[in-house]
Amino acid sequence: MLLKLDEETNRRLIKAKDRSRRSKTAEAYLRLKDHLERFPDFYNSELAVPGGEKEEDLTS
Repeated sequence: MLLKLDEETNRRLIKAKDRSRRSKTAEAYLRLKDHLERFPDFYNSELAVPGGEKEEDLTS
């Protein structure tokens, strides 16, 4: 996969990988994976809220 980042995002990713002592690729992978787990249904946002819980689960 090719990923193009703007300068600010690239700078933040480099700072994060330096703090974690991971490679830039590993840091990007873990952060993308975490985001997809937290927001599994981004394009159907009326059914999901941050954390992966459905709105109906929160009102019960």
